[in-house]
Amino acid sequence: MGFQVGSFTIPYYGFFIMLGVAAAAVVGWILIHFFHKEYDDFITLAGCVALGGLIGAKILYLAVSWKKIDFSRITDTEYLSAWLSGGFVFYGGLIGGLAGVFLCWKIFHIQVMEYASVGIPCIPIVHAFGRMGCSAAGCCYGIPYTGAGAITYTESLIAPNGTPLFPVQMTEAVCNLIIAAVLIIYIYRNRNKVRNSLLLYLMLYAPVRFVLEHFRYDDKERGIILELSTSQWISILVFAGAFLYYIIRKRKKITKSL
Repeated sequence: MGFQVGSFTIPYYGFFIMLGVAAAAVVGWILIHFFHKEYDDFITLAGCVALGGLIGAKILYLAVSWKKIDFSRITDTEYLSAWLSGGFVFYGGLIGGLAGVFLCWKIFHIQVMEYASVGIPCIPIVHAFGRMGCSAAGCCYGIPYTGAGAITYTESLIAPNGTPLFPVQMTEAVCNLIIAAVLIIYIYRNRNKVRNSLLLYLMLYAPVRFVLEHFRYDDKERGIILELSTSQWISILVFAGAFLYYIIRKRKKITKSL
């Protein structure tokens, strides 16, 4: 789904992602200059993160959707193109993005943690706009719901048409923008502890994602294991890992101060 500009059709999802990237670039520019960092290095890092994120998001999407793939048609160019062009899973993008950070450090020898920690708010900003795109396109749709803010699609190729649905995409978009605001305030007020921003982001987003997964209705597209979606299991691991790392590091600091 998209809108027409002359003879061109611009997909809603791609359009909102572009808006998100533009908004994140502005925020990143402000934060990088506030901390007197090199913006060129930040752009290089952002490019590596974006590339790794796209690859990771696609790989995880294919992994959770493998049962629906007709491997006998995998050599069909149109069929393969349809699978490669549509569908992404955020946590795969997050993992791929972190891999991009590592490769950027190895290849370009940039002090990536100094930039990544400052630029963390850019992730939920882009993600928020991506969820707005999901809402416009009808993917990642919510459960049947007739309360305030319900969305009813009439021409969606993905979501059920004519059924009021919970606005889970826009709810997550708002949550992501709130998380971005919290991160920006944290970074501004804790200039000497900006490296904690990644841990803070993970511990804020994981519970939000876990809860909102219960309000989604596209179970077949997400993969379900023991009544929990793939993203819910990853949310548990992400939160537990981030929290455990925080506790261990805090105890080490206390031990050193004794």
